[in-house]
Amino acid sequence: MKKLFYILIVCMFAVVSCHEPQYIEPTALRDGITSITAYFTNTSKTIKAGTVLAVLNVEDPDADEFVIPVPYYYPEESTDPTNIHMGKVRLRAELAPNCRIDPPLTVVNLSEDNVYQFTNAEGKTREIIIKGKRVKSNKSNLMTFTLTQPYEIEGFINEDTKEVYLFTTDDLDGFSAKVTVAPHAETDTTALKVAKNYNLEQEVKVTAHDGSSSTYKILKKYPTKIPYGFRSASFRQLFNLDPVQRLGLTEYTDSTVCMTLAYAAGKLIISQGNGNAPIYCNPLTGLKEGEINAGSVDIAAITSDEAGNLICSNYAEPDGTIVLYKTKSVTEAPVQFHSFVNESDVPVGHVLKVNGSIDDDAVIILTHEPVAGVTLTSKFVKIVITDGAVVSTETIDLAGLDIAWSSWGMAPINTPKVVPVSNMPDSGVMLSWYSTNIIYYIDGNGKLVASRNLLDKDKVDSNDHTVTMEAKTYNNAPYVIHMVSSHFPMWGRGPVFRIWDASDPASISSSAALKQDKSPVWFQTGAQGWASSDLVIGSSADGFKMYIYLYDHNASVVTGFVADCIDI
Repeated sequence: MKKLFYILIVCMFAVVSCHEPQYIEPTALRDGITSITAYFTNTSKTIKAGTVLAVLNVEDPDADEFVIPVPYYYPEESTDPTNIHMGKVRLRAELAPNCRIDPPLTVVNLSEDNVYQFTNAEGKTREIIIKGKRVKSNKSNLMTFTLTQPYEIEGFINEDTKEVYLFTTDDLDGFSAKVTVAPHAETDTTALKVAKNYNLEQEVKVTAHDGSSSTYKILKKYPTKIPYGFRSASFRQLFNLDPVQRLGLTEYTDSTVCMTLAYAAGKLIISQGNGNAPIYCNPLTGLKEGEINAGSVDIAAITSDEAGNLICSNYAEPDGTIVLYKTKSVTEAPVQFHSFVNESDVPVGHVLKVNGSIDDDAVIILTHEPVAGVTLTSKFVKIVITDGAVVSTETIDLAGLDIAWSSWGMAPINTPKVVPVSNMPDSGVMLSWYSTNIIYYIDGNGKLVASRNLLDKDKVDSNDHTVTMEAKTYNNAPYVIHMVSSHFPMWGRGPVFRIWDASDPASISSSAALKQDKSPVWFQTGAQGWASSDLVIGSSADGFKMYIYLYDHNASVVTGFVADCIDI
């Protein structure tokens, strides 16, 4: 039955993939040349033609020479030199209106001076040169620090102060250590293997590929936390990857996937929801480390709670059985902890969210999925867990609020990811769907309390995809994150996410609770694809770091961010 459902999806997608698109004219933000981008022209095992090689963000648009900084290796962590690609790259420039470059940019040799005539909006012409230069990485970051002998203690790295904190009251005399550093950076690993007294301050120097360096202080110290939430100044991007080229996942045209994410067992876990085993990735670099042990579970969706549990669901047609599984390991198969019969008239299982800890108190929500071209739905299943036990499983229907979501021919990816705003059963939910593009807050009594019109307040376009949400509590602060992706990345519409303080969920209607607003670079700009996306919030085991991961299948990007709650 599931195969027949996917066939129906693909057929409907071909006919009625979404409503009539509204074209968005891309514009440059200032006069002259704003940026110049170089693209690979050849496809190899790790690179696809059309992938971005390098970008020059122009600081002086009146310059006569524009030098594109080409990374020394690509991918960054590899030892594959880029000099073999310099001789044949495709150029594209972002220009202000009424400006032009003659002859038009095409495939060039970046090792040479490429001469053009640039004409500005006033009709004035000058000669410019565009070329490239390979540059060595200036990254001198310490990625991990661990005391290894006589037992392991993981250090917390404060990148702002270049300090590493060892969270312990143990005697640290006579310990050796190991580290990982940024790609192509170096440090004295031999010296780290020598036992030292880490009760006293020590230092580790990391030298980047270009010769620049950073020195980190190793301190036996337990930092204090700010009382609430994350420290805004600590918010930064960890990685930004093309999942097709870097992780071996499927292309944006694959309409069988339903992407879901989890952060569990200290790993970023990515599920395509199409029968393939989810993969797990390094949480700092995003690079694939293996496939999880899924056992005999046919995983339709994954998520994770605040205790590090990976939670999985299967897929069920009407009258079928939904089974929930859990594990705290990527190597140990998930085990069943709850099941129920899908008594709705529509499928369920691809959209799964949780708030809280299933070991203690939590709320789990599975959103029902409309059938493409057949029916709408307004239902979700709410599962309440108290003291580690399931105490209720309830199907809730929002039809009385005039809320119902369709698929536009793209079920289940147009199904809203309904999120519980806390781990308390009466705290209510938030949701948004395509193409209403409004965030709704519905309290625990089923009352529509507040809404936010994204088209009016957040520059969201009617073509944007707005179904993806996540909610978790970090350092006493309840957060809701809303992700906007695009059905049409070729029009310059890519993923954007916003973090809201949800201590008062009704404040979603104003912008006072907005804490972050970010837009990562994306890699697929060719055509409309399958707009499947997800995001997840996770917390490090010590509670000092908050991780946020996003996946946009249509725009072909997986990205990670980190923030901390250290009182500096």
